[in-house]
Amino acid sequence: MKFVNLPEGLASSSNADLELLFADERWRTLGDMIPDGLILVDRLGTVRYMNSAAESINEVARASIVGRPLGSFVKQSRLNCADLLDAFARGGRINKVVTDAEGRGYAFATRCHRQWNGETNCFLIIQRNLMVLARIASRGGADPALAGAPIADNPAAEREPVIIGDATTSILTRGLRAIAMGSRLLMLGESGVGKTELARLLHRRSGPPERPFVHVNCGSIPESLFESEMFGYERGSFTGASTRGKKGLIEAADGGTLFLDEVGEIPLQCQAKMLQVLEEGVIQRVGATAPRRLGLQVIAATNRDLRGLVEQGCFRRDLFYRLSVITLHLPPLRERPELIAPLLERFLADANRRRATPLKLDPACRRRLEQYPYPGNIREMQNIVEHLAVVCDHLAAETDLPFDELVRTLDPPMLPAAAPCQELEPELPAAFPSSFDLRDAVRKYESRLIEVAIKRTGSKRKAAELLCVDIATVVRKSKVATSELES
Repeated sequence: MKFVNLPEGLASSSNADLELLFADERWRTLGDMIPDGLILVDRLGTVRYMNSAAESINEVARASIVGRPLGSFVKQSRLNCADLLDAFARGGRINKVVTDAEGRGYAFATRCHRQWNGETNCFLIIQRNLMVLARIASRGGADPALAGAPIADNPAAEREPVIIGDATTSILTRGLRAIAMGSRLLMLGESGVGKTELARLLHRRSGPPERPFVHVNCGSIPESLFESEMFGYERGSFTGASTRGKKGLIEAADGGTLFLDEVGEIPLQCQAKMLQVLEEGVIQRVGATAPRRLGLQVIAATNRDLRGLVEQGCFRRDLFYRLSVITLHLPPLRERPELIAPLLERFLADANRRRATPLKLDPACRRRLEQYPYPGNIREMQNIVEHLAVVCDHLAAETDLPFDELVRTLDPPMLPAAAPCQELEPELPAAFPSSFDLRDAVRKYESRLIEVAIKRTGSKRKAAELLCVDIATVVRKSKVATSELES
């Protein structure tokens, strides 16, 4: 591959020659392949080039920097780059480490290229993410998975959940195939069935381990902060905002995997903005005027009935279809009895690594644990083994099991959960009188539903969450019901 010809080499080239070089698309492609941030400034102090790694490290768009003075880059970068102006002015070198607001370290290095007469020709800035270098060094060389070694030879694989049986293996295979094709995944299953562990396993087996994996519990973020936490914000976007702005959780997953846990809890008003991320692969921070393009794999998970939420108007239909390109159903542990014994041994081995003396299970205790239906699924089994490892000395007996329900639930069959609001089924009249008003009947039934929901939850706000409506609707309709009773 031949780049543009510089008649007398770079040392004697002019700004026009540099512009010709960086206008070459092949140079841009090569620069974007370099993992370190590269920024080139001409002798007049104007930024002439910035690669994609520098965009990510400094959280600035190259379109807003290239062609502008170096001071504009220093002001817009989220890192403290004030020393660059002094280094450029005196033509000196910098070798230092700076940290961002999250405590991540970055190495800065500058080099000044001069012409034959000593005049500055160009000023090069190099930035390196020290966390990435530390992860590479901690592996002590090549990654066994990348070198072709079986995944079981990787020490990290020892901490992976047990994957056996045709059903669970097919789930993993289908998920890896979907990620290889860039398809989005939606994992459905009860709480504690291992959705998070499966997402982490898919992430580890689908690419280099240094890629970011961002786990977002959508139900744990307050509704008022959801947009700023997920999408980030520019400096000065609102009162109390950081003076340097903030990268959102979605943007933090750029180049890796974004795991949206409890995706059914995303506030309705923020769901429309999530569509832009899924459809176009771009994100726009709060207060920003231009979007940022991302490259990430999206995996969503929930234990709720998303189709039911769509029908109730609590979840956008278009967002549901974009998340559920490939749907993985994770059955509960009681439907996968072949996993109980291996998982039990796995959690017991994990607990014994933290004990001075190993813990063993007597036959009666083991039999009870293997017969227990585990309504809390894998998470409940892990908690039970943890309890036994704490309270027992050497041998765990049946009497050491953590609660009486563990023994009692083995005898009677597990009953299906009662349908919510079952007592609220409307009583249909035997005959419809001539004065019957359907709208009035619906209004009365609606008021009755709201009244029962408020009594059951203890507050109107919680009743609104139970009925999947906003608090204003509950307040308004409960007032209407009260006024009708008084009249």
